Amino acid sequence: MLSAPYDFGPNKGSGPSGPEARRVKLSKRTEYGLRAVVQLARLDPRSYVQSKDLAQQENLPNKFLESILLALRRGDFLESKVGSGGGYRLSRPAKDISVGDLIRRLEGRLTVKEPVPTSDLSPGEVAVRLINERLTDATDVVLDAMTLEQLLDQISRAGSLQQSMYYI
Repeated sequence: MLSAPYDFGPNKGSGPSGPEARRVKLSKRTEYGLRAVVQLARLDPRSYVQSKDLAQQENLPNKFLESILLALRRGDFLESKVGSGGGYRLSRPAKDISVGDLIRRLEGRLTVKEPVPTSDLSPGEVAVRLINERLTDATDVVLDAMTLEQLLDQISRAGSLQQSMYYI
């Protein structure tokens, strides 16, 4: 599941602070899957890539990556081919793959709808539940609005920004 460390500022809470503390944390499974899919999306859509090559390109454990790629194949994000010239590739164009759908496939259910009557909860628990629902809804909206192609565009812009900053 996604976890979100909170930043309460200096001396305002027991959690970590700073830019890293305000970031949503993806599971390793989701992180590795996204990294592999981004690599596949950058390549020729007609060619297949073996899992060991993806693992090497992204410095990922091959066994774990193989199970992730299998899940993505079952979810119709990837197709695979066995034998010489085999491996994995995207099953459809990057513009047709929602980042939200991809993350839900890798992460499992992002939202947990528990039918707990609010009368059984304290006002503080109701407040936390309402905030969590709002955060989940906002996350779903952002991730569902982004395609893999748009993510690749943002990666390209971030890469060119880093290169230009390097030379400043």
